[in-house]
Amino acid sequence: MEGKIKLRGMLLASLASSLWAISGISGEILFKKFNFSSDWLVSTRTLISGILLFLIVIFIEKKSVLKPLKNKRDCAGIILFGTAGMYLVQYTYFKTIELSNVSFATILQFTAPFFIFIYESIKNKKVPAVSTVILLFMTILGVVFIATKGNFSNLSVSLEALLLGVISAIMIAFYSTYPKKLLKKYGSITVVGWGMIIGSIISNVIHPIWKIEGNVNAKSMIQVIIVVILGTSIAYLIYIASLNYISSSLAGILTAFEPVLAAILSVAIFGLRFSFIEIVGFVLVFVSIFILEKRL
Repeated sequence: MEGKIKLRGMLLASLASSLWAISGISGEILFKKFNFSSDWLVSTRTLISGILLFLIVIFIEKKSVLKPLKNKRDCAGIILFGTAGMYLVQYTYFKTIELSNVSFATILQFTAPFFIFIYESIKNKKVPAVSTVILLFMTILGVVFIATKGNFSNLSVSLEALLLGVISAIMIAFYSTYPKKLLKKYGSITVVGWGMIIGSIISNVIHPIWKIEGNVNAKSMIQVIIVVILGTSIAYLIYIASLNYISSSLAGILTAFEPVLAAILSVAIFGLRFSFIEIVGFVLVFVSIFILEKRL
């Protein structure tokens, strides 16, 4: 029975990460084929998903939905989480896709445990073991291989894409560590729902949803639906549901499906080809991050 429960959780976490990968692919299609901007897509994604998630929060939590706003410290925490953990995570990720490709953006975001480990080491004033330092170096080397394709004097992507991709990973690390007390106190659906609402307000102040940039037609709207509904609302809910059956660390490891599937789909849909040095970079990142996650 316990094995079936664990398997259910693993399948849910894998499905969520797969939906995130498909969402990234749809985002790249919108940017490359239909000329949409990441600013508009993030505003649309956060607003619609925020409303849907918040309606679910109201339905499930009912009278307790306003509790986080009654405590000043928790309210400030929700606002910070919504800003960095929701808006900035999504903006930097989709902007990186717009400037490079979904495979590059996803593998950089996958390095978030690297920054979590650095943060935990500084916080606990603990010097990493030699083996851990080697793993951290492997992660950096893997990213360098992917970003340069072996030509160390020149980046294969723009510097802006690289920096935004790194910021995206840092924001994921923040998303994974900062709201733990809030999650324990109010529950994941409430915190994520409020966070998405805050993120949608910020994104729509910067770029209102009605300022559409791109070719609006049936095909492009299908991609928008995939990003907004499948890749955000449903994916978040499935991932949260998986945590009822498995640990957060195991769920985090299973998110490896996202960069793997993103790479496979990039080859199939966009004809992306990886050089030998890029493949080595992918392997270095995967191996080092897998081992680092087990040590967190």
